[in-house]
Amino acid sequence: MSTRRQALAALAALASPLVPLAVKAQEQRPLRLVIPFAAGGSSDAMARLLATRLSPELGGRTVIVEPTPGGSGLLASRKLLNAPADGTMLLNISPTTTIILPKTTKLDFDPLTDFVPVSNMGSNPLVLGVHKSVPANNLKEFIAWAKSQPPKSINFASGGTGTSTHLVAELFFKRAGLQLTHVPYKGGAPALQDLLAGHVSAYFGNPAEFLAQLGGGNIRVLATSGDKRLSELPDMPTLAESIPGLSLVTWNGLAFRKGTPADEVARVSAAIQRVSRQPEYIAGMAKIGIAVIGDTPEHFGATIARDRVLWNEAIAVADLKQE
Repeated sequence: MSTRRQALAALAALASPLVPLAVKAQEQRPLRLVIPFAAGGSSDAMARLLATRLSPELGGRTVIVEPTPGGSGLLASRKLLNAPADGTMLLNISPTTTIILPKTTKLDFDPLTDFVPVSNMGSNPLVLGVHKSVPANNLKEFIAWAKSQPPKSINFASGGTGTSTHLVAELFFKRAGLQLTHVPYKGGAPALQDLLAGHVSAYFGNPAEFLAQLGGGNIRVLATSGDKRLSELPDMPTLAESIPGLSLVTWNGLAFRKGTPADEVARVSAAIQRVSRQPEYIAGMAKIGIAVIGDTPEHFGATIARDRVLWNEAIAVADLKQE
């Protein structure tokens, strides 16, 4: 072998072990999980439940949860878009950030094309709760009572204009032929507090919010917005049992930035799917009212496409405009 060939062979022998080492270094860099809401909320709790269990599934890779509230997900979205598409940052996406935000805010990006679905962590319906002063023990009685009142004389709360708690309510009232007055709050907690105090008559909130209050006697829950009854409240019907076709849930999934290598998307998605089969994880999510899904990128993408139809109808009913 010539001297030149011997030198090239020696270099190749030295370089070959470095390739898997480089890949290993890439995989061991921290995975940042960006949440578009403040610390302490249900999205933050979901992310932290996942993070502690995802790390072992990724070979001990550190998973860091980064709450980044602001602009209904706009600040968190920009953080992802400004980061390299190298599989080191995941964004928590929901109907609010993916479907509703583009309809209410002029964006220079499109969440539906600039984000790559990885896996849907879980979903939850909303629950219609009413104050004890409302003379209704079920959904049929609530609809009849609301129709008997002057239009717009009944107030309903939401966690803010354009939130899922607002849009599910608007779509339900439209389908039921009701006219109520919207009272937006800065989050679900103050909305629930005013429902408990009787300052508003109705509120669509997360199941966990109501489950903690049912023993107090100030509120009654009448229906869930999901396609099936809640296991915690099996006697409470769905909206669809009275209004066929009306089933709308909110979900929390994870996405990479467009351009992230497909093998990295698949690897992280598979790890999330494995976590989603762990009984302790499922139980922990149930405590905050979340039904675990943990699906493939393809299935999650199909869910987003399907749900756009009803969410867009709700946005139109609420007459939300871009600002």
